[in-house]
Amino acid sequence: MVDLAISSMALAVFSKTQQHPPAATDASIKYQQLLRIAQVTIPTLDERNIDACLLAIFLMSRYEDVIHRPSSLNSKTPFAMSLQSFSHHDGAMAILKIWKNRLSYSHPATDIIKQTRRGLIRSAFLRNLALPEWMLNGSLFGEHGLELDYDRIIVRIANVRHQLSTLLQQEASLQTTSHELISRAEELNKEARDIDKALEDWTAQIPSDWCYQRYNLKDPHPWPRRHFYSPIIYSYSSPAYAVFWNHYFATRMLIDSTRLRILELSRPNSDDFAHKQQLECFSNMKVMADNLASSVPFCLQRFKVSDSPNSLFCQNSITLTTNEEIKPYMASLTVWPLTIASSLEGVDVKQKLWFKTELAHLGRIGGTGVLECAETDQWLEL
Repeated sequence: MVDLAISSMALAVFSKTQQHPPAATDASIKYQQLLRIAQVTIPTLDERNIDACLLAIFLMSRYEDVIHRPSSLNSKTPFAMSLQSFSHHDGAMAILKIWKNRLSYSHPATDIIKQTRRGLIRSAFLRNLALPEWMLNGSLFGEHGLELDYDRIIVRIANVRHQLSTLLQQEASLQTTSHELISRAEELNKEARDIDKALEDWTAQIPSDWCYQRYNLKDPHPWPRRHFYSPIIYSYSSPAYAVFWNHYFATRMLIDSTRLRILELSRPNSDDFAHKQQLECFSNMKVMADNLASSVPFCLQRFKVSDSPNSLFCQNSITLTTNEEIKPYMASLTVWPLTIASSLEGVDVKQKLWFKTELAHLGRIGGTGVLECAETDQWLEL
């Protein structure tokens, strides 16, 4: 099952990136074989094959994202609802629930189980879904330490976004009185502010050697450029630390954008207090978006930093590598943060366009058709 899943996705990616249609045909044949085997295997789920089932479903979801085409978009259907991969997300959710209820006592969470839950939380963000009660405690799924603290914040964000989505639907259908709507929105705004503060406080735990170094390129070319939004770039001692910070920047943007939408409900007349909070959200989003944009060149290996002890903040220590080919596995480091940044209300128009362009370009590099849709008018709106 896993072999077929890997083969079908690999062939689909090869077909997209190398313009080789026969590989797409082979990929489709293997994918249909995989579906038939999965239908037989998944009902026999136990501790021996749960990781294999979850891994296969993850790859099946990726396959659907690879073959997705911008031409298949329908302007009448929300982008997130048009993705076939979500059916696999729901399947993974069902398997994860079986593990939690039946197998978790004798079969501790593996890395695949932990990563599956993380992926399902992202899926909930994209669809404004509530997380089920059994999924809320990250420690049961292998989260611990700094990551567990972050996970608790993420769960709170998912809950707030689902409640906001419910309120917006009730407002549209006039199922909630104006007074009740404003009261509930004000409660949500308080929770969102607390989450934003918790995220900011959380960074105090981060070791100093995980932090970035800032450099300023002295280049006469106009900005933005491909992979460089501005002459300010961040360098990290490890790609893992860049991933860590990029997710933080994008998550701060997500909660501040959510707050802006809540404020529109809780303060419809936009009094001075609401206006002050809105300005605060816009300011925070601009700072986080700048930080994320400054981290992209490092993630894509568009420059190198000299190891000289005198290189810190020195322009001569930077060597641009913009002519080198981008490695797909490095490009993948920025996909989720850019997905968020390119989909939010409240992001500077020029910056949002740059995020969308970068994401679509990375989709072409990695052969992921769904990411190529970022440059279309039907792209995701969170």
